[in-house]
Parts: sequence; structure tokens; C-alpha cells
Amino acid sequence: TLASSADLDQILDCESTRFGFRTVRVVDRRLEVNGRAVMIAGVNRHEHCPQRGKAVSEQSMLQDIALMKQHNFNAVRASHYPNCPRWYELCDYFGLYVVDEANIETHGFHNPCNWPYSYLCNKKEWQAAFLDRMVRMVERDKNHPSIIIWSLGNEAGCGRAQRAMYDWTKTRDPSRLIQYEGGGG
Repeated sequence: TLASSADLDQILDCESTRFGFRTVRVVDRRLEVNGRAVMIAGVNRHEHCPQRGKAVSEQSMLQDIALMKQHNFNAVRASHYPNCPRWYELCDYFGLYVVDEANIETHGFHNPCNWPYSYLCNKKEWQAAFLDRMVRMVERDKNHPSIIIWSLGNEAGCGRAQRAMYDWTKTRDPSRLIQYEGGGG
């Protein structure tokens, strides 16, 4: 908890957050969290409510977590974009591992123009846009111990932009693994 005050009798602002510590690594082709081998049983989750569409309530998030736990899942991929910050707080609390995915997906872009799959990710003028989405996600979500893997996005080719995203993320947060859902890119 952090509090700031003009004098000792009046608090101007007070902020707090939960956080945790964990180690994530691959040893002999085995995923380890806090030194123990972990078998991932995960699902992809789109932030969507059957009744409210993209307006997902906390109750709906809790129902998703309960359903995952009932079926013995221990991990969830935030497909295909970072989820509501409350989702990560709940995953921290209920013990779900998370793959946090950057909002980068361009697979529908290349087909109408007959361009190669990796067209945008290799265009210099697009690299900053790709990297910006990764930076914003990592900076926003970095204190959540439930996040064990960063994802560079989904189906956006494979090129210089992903390399820049990987390099920045590995420098900023060497404690987590990084993956990419290339979709054949």
C-alpha cells in the first residue's frame, strides 16, 4: 500500500495491489513453475459473455473460472488480446496460469490483396505499431504472478516485428517465457 499526504493528518491518495513471486523456466524440455514440473491443461478464452457480448461482468469471469476448475484446467490463454485487468486479479487469486496475448492479428489482411502472409510484420512502418501493443500489455500486466507466458499475438505472419517484440519483452521481463501463435506464418 502506498499513501501520499500533504501533512500527517490528511491522506491525499492511497493505492494498493496484490502481487506475487514465481519462477518460470524450461528444464530438460519440462515446464517448471517455482522449481516444480507443471503439466499445462489449458483453454483459450475469448472475453465474451453470452448475454452481454463484450461487456463481461465479474460474475461471468467467476463462472468461467469455476467451469475451468471443475474440468481440471489449470491454465488459460487470453485469446487474442489482453483481457480486462480484473480477469488477471481473479486468475492470481484462484491459481490459474495465464498466457497473456498481445492484440496483434492480421491473418485476414493478406488474402484479398494476394500479399505474402508476413507482409505487414516485415514492413518497417508497421513495426512500431506491433511493438507498441506488446509494450502496453507487458507494462500493464507485469505484476500478475498468474501470467507465466507472454504471447506475441496470433496469426500475423512472422518477421521483423515479432523479432523486435520478442527482443524488447525478453529484455524487459526475462522471468517469463514467450510464445507466438503464428498459425502457419
